[in-house]
Amino acid sequence: MYIIAIILSGGKSSRMGKDKALLEINGETLLSRTCRTALQVSDSVYVVARSQEQYQQAITPDLSQLSIVLDQQLDGALIGFWQGLQAIAIPVDWILLLACDLPNLQGDLLQFWARQLANLPDTAIAYLPRYVDENSRKQWEPLCGFYRWSCQYSLREFISNGGRSFQKWLTNQEVAEIVNVPLEMLFNCNTPEDFHLIK
Repeated sequence: MYIIAIILSGGKSSRMGKDKALLEINGETLLSRTCRTALQVSDSVYVVARSQEQYQQAITPDLSQLSIVLDQQLDGALIGFWQGLQAIAIPVDWILLLACDLPNLQGDLLQFWARQLANLPDTAIAYLPRYVDENSRKQWEPLCGFYRWSCQYSLREFISNGGRSFQKWLTNQEVAEIVNVPLEMLFNCNTPEDFHLIK
């Protein structure tokens, strides 16, 4: 199973008030922690970042197998994912897609999920957790899960028609649900209050 990770760190971090990728926990940035965890599952990591400078500030020198993809459009997570896909030179089996601000990622759990990929229906384009939103609807958690390489064909069509929402795209796709996901695993740092809870 050939897996490559894409980590999105090109967001504006407007609610946080500062770059989330550069926030530190125990002396390591959130982006660096996420890359290190992703490498427990994937063969290499592509980081979608706003600038080369951001990437260099956020990644510790000892991390290898990383590539930088500059997010020139700054048009949301779905476009960032698309840019990451376009940067991968050769076909792979699955893409592990992660947001950079998931401080409670568990490498052993990602490895367990990865072992389930071979058992999924060939028609499933993604393997994702779900959560209940404020309107009591179950939504996909698109930035902490796996996408089949072939997902890019429907994604290209969706984006070319003006689509920018992960939820709207996934609504019309076959997605396998990752069950029994610890809620803390999906906690992300959007605000200073969120980051204070983690620290």
